[in-house]
Amino acid sequence: MVNWTDYLNSLANQLWRFSSGCQPDVDPSGVKLVAHRGAYHRSNQQDGTSIFENTMPAFERCLVHGIWGIELDIHLTLDGEPVVHHDPACGRLFNRPDLVIAETCFADLRRALPAIPHLQEVIERYGKQLHLMIEIKESWRQRPQLPNQLKTLLHDLEPDKHFHLLSLEPDHLEGFRFLPPSALVDVALTNTQHIVQQNLTLGHGAVAGSFALLSPTILQQLKAAGKQTGTGQVNHPDILNREVNRGVDWIFSDQPLRLQCPEKSR
Repeated sequence: MVNWTDYLNSLANQLWRFSSGCQPDVDPSGVKLVAHRGAYHRSNQQDGTSIFENTMPAFERCLVHGIWGIELDIHLTLDGEPVVHHDPACGRLFNRPDLVIAETCFADLRRALPAIPHLQEVIERYGKQLHLMIEIKESWRQRPQLPNQLKTLLHDLEPDKHFHLLSLEPDHLEGFRFLPPSALVDVALTNTQHIVQQNLTLGHGAVAGSFALLSPTILQQLKAAGKQTGTGQVNHPDILNREVNRGVDWIFSDQPLRLQCPEKSR
């Protein structure tokens, strides 16, 4: 089955290469490049193995290759433990659709799928070494223990400097008002204008969205309001040049090694 989001993003990466701003080249080592769910790959051409998204090996590759930051997703288990996984259930990656994270205790999840990390493990290994862009997938209104869980785990990290919290739903970040607004990032898909308006209303510190949909006018509006900006999914070096030359603060990519060190991408 065609993944239309990936297909359209790949097409945009090719088409926008011919837009203004793709030159001059930039030094990728100086870019705040964020590996979306880590530096994963579905099948290694040499030995046929995969490195799954949102796992420790995917994050380790980012550390080894000097990627600035990682984006990771969290869900709470039945007993309130934050684990790193994008989907509510474990079917897409691990062929266990019967395992719904919110309905499974952490101990049972760990026994069944040890590759899914606890957020504490990620923080202990990569905190202050990789910038953590932590996407909140659930509402604090339904999971009231979530803000305190993260407050405890992130205690030794400095917000904005070492981590940000992200969400596709701006209200999900309202439960984290103990953090400075600069650490809260609202993420847009195709609803860019709506998310920008909510961001300005709520006073969160940043907006991230598609490089193809965050227009120069919107970027100028956000910069004038003192907001930081991030764009994704940037998967071609020419688009990386364009986004840096447009003054975007963070570049999110599904193919970070292609941008950071192309010769080591496999």
